[in-house]
Amino acid sequence: MTTDTIDLDNDSIRETAVRQPVAVVAEHDFGDAAMMALVSGLGHRALLVDLDRARVFCPEGIRAVIVRSAKHLARVREPGRFDRAHIIGIGVCPGREYGVELPDSPFAAGTLRQVLDKVAGDVTGDEGRVQLSDRECEVVLTYVLGATVRETATRHFIAESTVRTHLRRVSDRYIAVGRPVANKSQLLIELMADGWVDRDHLLRR
Repeated sequence: MTTDTIDLDNDSIRETAVRQPVAVVAEHDFGDAAMMALVSGLGHRALLVDLDRARVFCPEGIRAVIVRSAKHLARVREPGRFDRAHIIGIGVCPGREYGVELPDSPFAAGTLRQVLDKVAGDVTGDEGRVQLSDRECEVVLTYVLGATVRETATRHFIAESTVRTHLRRVSDRYIAVGRPVANKSQLLIELMADGWVDRDHLLRR
């Protein structure tokens, strides 16, 4: 996963202009890491913006900024701060003239992909998407959606060691594309970002 923290140093700003990242406004909670992983998984370079540390202005080239709280939404909308960026509010409404509101829900990942593809443009397509076989998908999704290794093995009539082998292989692929996963929750987030987990999967939990 490619992540950065915004810096007011001029050299850093020039670099971000070339790479054209998507800005994610920091809320200092678990959601920051989840949103960064999701944006990166959708093929964009995620840039974490901490509005509490400095008066940040939008570097040239940032086309979209994601904000998850009303407090930070007000600051993002301040004149001169992110004037050239499309605001994507997660659970907060930026106003139609500023951008678009998406629900604060796992179901919004697909819509976020469409919005970013439209307003941020430069994506890597399937280059960073991890591929799963049909069997890997069945086994890994059973596990990340709540089952234990033993329950997953029982459900698919395989050995527990086989479940662990599937999980290790999929985890290794995420490491290979620069998106390491350390636990079940992170693996679920990455699978959602790659489109392997959809609304129907979550509703069946």
